[in-house]
This record gives sequence, C-alpha cells and structure tokens, in this order.
Amino acid sequence: MIQSETAQLLPPKAIALLPAINPIDVLDHDLTPPPETPPPATPLAETPPPKPRRSGRTAANISIAVMTEQGPKSYRAAMDAEDAEQCKEAISKEGASMESHEVFTFIEKIPEGANIIDSRWVVGRKLMANGTIDKWKVRLVSQRDLQKPGDYNDITSPAIDLASIRLALRLAAKHDLEIAVLDIPTDSFGCPLHETLYMRLTDGEWPDPYGRTRSLIKLNKTLYCIKQAKREYYEEVFDFIVEDLDLHASIAAPSLFFGGNLGEANGV
Repeated sequence: MIQSETAQLLPPKAIALLPAINPIDVLDHDLTPPPETPPPATPLAETPPPKPRRSGRTAANISIAVMTEQGPKSYRAAMDAEDAEQCKEAISKEGASMESHEVFTFIEKIPEGANIIDSRWVVGRKLMANGTIDKWKVRLVSQRDLQKPGDYNDITSPAIDLASIRLALRLAAKHDLEIAVLDIPTDSFGCPLHETLYMRLTDGEWPDPYGRTRSLIKLNKTLYCIKQAKREYYEEVFDFIVEDLDLHASIAAPSLFFGGNLGEANGV
C-alpha cells in the first residue's frame, strides 16, 4: 500500500473518511480522468432570425426628446446667437413663471452684514432623437458656493433607490395595480424658504421698480441650485403624500410610500 505525504500527516479516522468525501482519494495513485461526456445525438436547434419590424413603427414615429445641447453661457451671448428670439422668449417665460410663483421680492438694498449670492442663466436646447430642436430650456440658478452657514440649515434629502422601484413594480404586477408616472417640471423650485436669503439677479429684462440692470432681491421661495432646495421640496411632497393622500412612508426607504391593502381597491 502506497501512501502519499498528505495521507501520512492525517489521523487514521480522517483517512477512512476520505473516500466518502472525495471520489478521487488522495490515497489512490491512479488519477486517470473520467471519460468525456459524449456529444448529444441531435444538434441543438438554431436560434431563429429576428422578425422584421412592422410597417409604420419606425424610429421617426416614436422619436422623443432625449438630450439637451448646451447653449450660450451668458445672457449677452444668448442675445447674440442665431436663434436669439427663441432664447429671449424662453427667458421671458421663466421670468413670468417666477413672478407668478412669487419666488422673490425686489428690495432697494441689502441689510448691513447680510450675505448675498449671485445668479446666472443656464441655457440649453432640448433635442429630439433625430437631432432637431424640440424647445429651449432656460433656468435661473443661484451660485450656492457663496452661501454661508446661516443661509441654510438642513440640506439632506432622501432619494429613491432602484431596489425600491423594483419592489414597487413587482408588487404592482403581482396585485394587478395601475402604475402612473408623474413628471413635475418645477421640482426644487417655488417651495417655501424658511431662511432669509438675498441674491443679485443676473442680466435680463427684470421689472425692477428701482430701474437697475442688476436687481437686488430677497428670496421668498426656493430657487434652483440653492443648498436647501431639495430638502424643502421633499418636505412639501412628504406633507402632501402623508396628510392629503393618507399614505405612510417606509422606514427603510423614506422615499417609498404605501397605504391601504395591496390587491384591493384602496391599495397603493
């Protein structure tokens, strides 16, 4: 009987158990590999070629706006562009939207010792899938890097994760629920602002009662890119969903809300 070096180091009980653990025993000096598995008698069926598209369902029929092309980086550059009229119209619409939401109030001067931040225009062209311009996108954003502690407090805002989205879709499919998608174009914009924040408006045709080209304002509501904008938006949505819709927020995923009984008429 020939023993390998490994077997000589093992106790007698362990050597007795080796054949039951491993079919190729370390004590077996014949390590001939087992015979190869014979090929199947019938060849596998080939994958059929993809079916041609139906007539009428082309990319042109289902084209959507998929990306945004960066536009001029300043108001003056936008006014010198080839499509300046379209850009000016988009800026006017954005200004009217802020006026209707009462986002800010014009002031004569900033209180002594108060911090002030600047603003700028972000301009872009929203393109269709075929490359044509769908519309201009214009946003007045603040330069939040100039904000100091005291201009903001809590800035945390939970975001939905992919696992929660998959869970909601699976529950909807299991209980045959309706799925609705809601697009809110003015998120982080127009929510009540609890801190006092002053800002200098960038160039534009502002209805400043003091006749200035660079107006001074006091923000009444959130504006794009201020540090607490996402937090204020989440609190507004949270209060509406919990108080008005009578849903409950998940403890594990605060951006996932549920209510009623799944599978029934009130299940959400």
